[in-house]
Amino acid sequence: MRHSFRGLLLTALAVSGQHPNGWAATAGPAAARARARAEQALRAGDYEAALRLAGKIDARDTASTIVAARAALALGRTDEARHRLEAAADAAPDDLPVRDCLMRLYEATGQRGALAPLIDRSYDDWKKGRVNRARAANLIAIATAVRLDNNWKDASDVLRDAVKAEPKATAANLDWGFVFLEKHAVGEAEASFRDVLALDATDPDANVGMARVLLEQRYDVAAAEAALGRALAVNPRHAGALALRAEIALDAEDFAAAASIVAALRKVNPRDGGAARIAAASALLRDDRPGYERERDGRLAENPSDGDFFAFVAEALDHHRRYDDARAVADEGARAAPDSARCLSALGTTLLRLGDEEEGLATLRRAWKRDPYDARTFNLLNLFDKVIPAAYTTVGTAHLRLRVPTEARAAIEAVVAPFLEETYVRYLARYGFSPRGPVVLELYADPAHYAVRTVGLPSIGVAGVCFGRVITSQSPTNAAFNWGMVLAHELAHVFAIELSRSRVPRWFTEGLAELETMRARPDWSRHDDVAIWGRLRTGRLPTLVNLSSAFTRAQSADDATAAYAHAAVALDFLDRRFGFARIRAALVQYGRGARGADVLEALSGMSADALEAAFRADFAKAAERYDRQYVPTQTLRRPRDEAERRAAEAPRDVRAQVALGLAALEEGDQQAATAALARASRLPASESDDAAAVLFLTAELALAGRDAEQAASALSALLALPGGRGDGYDVRVRLALAEIHRKNQPAAEAHLRKAIAFDPTRVEAHALLIELLGDMGRADDKLGEQEATLRLESQSIALAKQAVLGSARAGRPSRVIALGQAATFIDPADPEIHAAVGRALSATGQPAAAARAFETALLFSPADGADLHRTLAALYTRLGQPARAAAHSAAAR
Repeated sequence: MRHSFRGLLLTALAVSGQHPNGWAATAGPAAARARARAEQALRAGDYEAALRLAGKIDARDTASTIVAARAALALGRTDEARHRLEAAADAAPDDLPVRDCLMRLYEATGQRGALAPLIDRSYDDWKKGRVNRARAANLIAIATAVRLDNNWKDASDVLRDAVKAEPKATAANLDWGFVFLEKHAVGEAEASFRDVLALDATDPDANVGMARVLLEQRYDVAAAEAALGRALAVNPRHAGALALRAEIALDAEDFAAAASIVAALRKVNPRDGGAARIAAASALLRDDRPGYERERDGRLAENPSDGDFFAFVAEALDHHRRYDDARAVADEGARAAPDSARCLSALGTTLLRLGDEEEGLATLRRAWKRDPYDARTFNLLNLFDKVIPAAYTTVGTAHLRLRVPTEARAAIEAVVAPFLEETYVRYLARYGFSPRGPVVLELYADPAHYAVRTVGLPSIGVAGVCFGRVITSQSPTNAAFNWGMVLAHELAHVFAIELSRSRVPRWFTEGLAELETMRARPDWSRHDDVAIWGRLRTGRLPTLVNLSSAFTRAQSADDATAAYAHAAVALDFLDRRFGFARIRAALVQYGRGARGADVLEALSGMSADALEAAFRADFAKAAERYDRQYVPTQTLRRPRDEAERRAAEAPRDVRAQVALGLAALEEGDQQAATAALARASRLPASESDDAAAVLFLTAELALAGRDAEQAASALSALLALPGGRGDGYDVRVRLALAEIHRKNQPAAEAHLRKAIAFDPTRVEAHALLIELLGDMGRADDKLGEQEATLRLESQSIALAKQAVLGSARAGRPSRVIALGQAATFIDPADPEIHAAVGRALSATGQPAAAARAFETALLFSPADGADLHRTLAALYTRLGQPARAAAHSAAAR
C-alpha cells in the first residue's frame, strides 16, 4: 500500500484554509432546471433523455457533465463518458466529484495506469488541506480514492464523515452500504440502506442494496423481490436490480428467465457487466463451454483485470454444487486478475469445500494480504488457524474421515462413526459405485464454527450442508437435532452429486436424500402431506419439472418445509412406481447433460405431463383424508403481500378479506386483522365456505386476544355447519386450546383425540395432549403420547429421554430398547439413555448387547458409575469373561 491515509488525516487536521472545491457553479437558473430534469430522467432510467438534456448544458457545469457521463455509461457508451469526464477533469482538476466519477470509470474498465495518478492526487489534496470536508461529495471522492487503493478501513471512516457532514443526503450512505456488502458486513450494510430509505423510500439503489442484504442474511427471496420491485417501479431499466433478479433466476435453475433479463440488460447497454456475468454463469451451468468463453472474452475486452467476473461465476457454480467447475473458473480468474482479493477468496473458499485445505488456506492468506477487511476471509482463517488446532481432532473409519470436537471424540467413535460407516457402505451397494475420497464430515461443537466453515459468516439456517466430498454440520453431541437423520441425508447427497457430475437439480437430490432417510428408519419420514395437499388444492403446487424453484423462492419456513416434503413424496412415488434402478439411471443422465422434462420422461417412459398427472393422482389418493375436513390453514393462508393484492382486487370476495386478516394476524397485526374481519362480515356469503372462513378468522382473533369464550363460540358454530363441512383437524385443535383456557380438560382431551383421528401424522395435537395428560396426572397415557410423538418427529432430546426413562419405570424393556435407539440419534452421549438400554437388553436376555450398552454409558461419566461397573462385573461373569469381570469389580471399588 502506497499510503497510510490515517496518518495523513492527522496532518490534514493541522492545515488551514481548505479550498472549497466541488460542483462548479457556472450555470444559470435555466441550466440548473435543465440539469434537474436530466437528473430525474437518469433516476427514472430514461438515459437517452438524461444524456440529451445534460449534454446541452455548458460543459463548464461539471455537475451536468457527471449526469451526462453516467447516462452514457448506462447506455454502454464508455468512450463518450470517458471523453466527457477527462475533458472536465482537465478543465477543473480540483473538482473532486468529477475525479470521483472518472476514478470509478477507470476502475470499471481496468485502466489502473490512468487511475493511479488520480489516487495520488487525492491523497495529496487531503494532506495539503485542499478538501472541503463540509461537503459530502468531496469526502465521497476521497473515500473512492482510498478504497481503490485497497484502503478499505479509511474509506469507511471517510464515508462516515460524509454522512455526518450532510445527514440529509443519501449518496454517502449508499456507497457505505455497498462497501459493507463487499466486505460481507451485512448488518452494517442494512443500517446504511435503511438510513437512505428513511429519507427516500423509493431510492432504486438503496432498494437494490436492501434486496442484496435480504439474500445475504437469510436468502429471503420474497422480500428481496419486493425490494427489487420498488427499485424497478422507479427505474424499469435499473441494471443492478435486473441483474440481481437474473441471479435469483439462476439460483432457481430458471435459465430461460435469466436469459430474458440478460437480453433486456443488453438492449440498454450491450456492454453491461452484470449481463456478462449472468450469461457466463448460465452457459457453464448448461455445459455450454463455448458460450462461457465468448462471454469471458467479451468481458475481458472491456476490463482485462475484472476479477469480480470470475468470482461471480465461481460463486454461482458453487450455488449449484459445481465445485470442481467453480475451482477452475476461480483459478482462471486468479491468473487473469492476480490482485483481485474477491477472486482469490472465492478460489480459497471453493478449495476448502473440496477438502483441499492446504492450498485453500494458502489462497485465502493471499486474499487476506490484498484485503484485510473481508469478514468471510478473516473468519475462515481464524477458524482454521486458531480454533480448529486448539479444539478439534480427526478420527476415521474405513471410508470416512471426521473432524470432531476433542471432548466429543469418545461419543463419535463409539456411536456416531459406526452408524455413518454402516450407512456409507449401504449406499455403496445401493448406488453401485464409490465416490472419490476421502469423504470428510466436519462436526462442530459451536454453531458459529459450523456456520463460518460453511458460509464464512457466524450464522446459518440449516442443520447440515454437503459440498460433494465435504459435509459440515453441528456436532451430534450438541443434541440440537437428529444427527442420524441429518448426516444420513447429507451422505446421500455425496452419491447423487458425484453420480450426476454435480448436475442433479436441487429438488431431485433433496428428494432422494429424504427417500434414503425414510427408508433407513420409518420415524425419519416427513409428515407434511397437508402442506402439499393445500398447495395442490389452491393451485400453488409446482410441477416436478419446476420443483427446484420452490426451494429458492420459499417465502417462509412453511414454504421451505413444503418444498422438502414435495420432493420427498415425489421421489417416493418414482421409487415405488418405477424402481430405484431408474432413479439411478436418471442421475447418470443428468451427469451427461440432460435436463428437465427429458430426464423425467426417460425415467418414467411417459410424457412429463402424463407423469405429473400420475404423481398428483397418487398423492391425492394418499391425502384424501383432507378432502373430508375443513383445512383453512392451508386453503386460506397466503403471504401478506399476496393477500393484500388479492383483497384489493376482489373487495367483495369474503375469503380474500379473511385471507388478508389471517396474513395480518400471522405478523401480529391484530388491528389490520380486525379490520379485515369487519369487511368480510359485512359481505354476503355467496359460497358455502364464506361463512366458515368468517367464523375461523373470528376464532383466530379471539385466541390471539385470549378470549376463550368467543373462540369456543365461533369454533362451535363451525362444527354446527351442515354436513360437517366446518369440522376438521384445524378446528378441533383450536377448540382444544379454547377449552384448555377455560379449564375444561375433558372437553380439551376429546377435541384433541378427534383432531388426531382426522390426521394422526401432525405433531401439534399430540404435543398438546402430552401436556394436558401430564396436568391431569395420567402418566401412562402421557407416555403413550410421548412415544407416538417421537415416532412422528424424533428431534427433541427432552421428549426422547422422557419416553425412554418413562418406559423403563413402567417396566417395558422392549420399548426402552426401541426408544433408546431413537434417543441416541439425537444425543449420542447421554449416559442415562445408554444405561437404560443396557438394563432393558439384560432383562430381555441379551447380555452381550447389554454389556456393550453399559460400556458405552461409562464413556460419558455417569452419576451411577460404580453401580454400572458392578452390573458389568456380573454380566461378564455370566458371559465367561473373568478378566473383564475382575476389572469392573475393581473399578466399582
